[in-house]
Amino acid sequence: MGNRGPTLEDVAREAGVSRATVSRVVNGVRNVAPEIRRTVLAAVARTGYAPNQAARSLVTRRTGAVALVLSATGGSFTARLFSD
Repeated sequence: MGNRGPTLEDVAREAGVSRATVSRVVNGVRNVAPEIRRTVLAAVARTGYAPNQAARSLVTRRTGAVALVLSATGGSFTARLFSD
């Protein structure tokens, strides 16, 4: 696996299933047989796979970030909250 972390493909190879099956398990889709789910989760644990949050943000167009902007003028504060 070199310098990079394990990928879905690495987990799929380890579990002996398709990349799509690993994706369904990791994303919590329910239409995966319990035995296959256990096999994939064991492969995730063995490989140390963790989802790439930057890639997930690109796909979902959501970062999970919250921004709070404060403005002070004339002794009073204005606050705006931004969230995706």
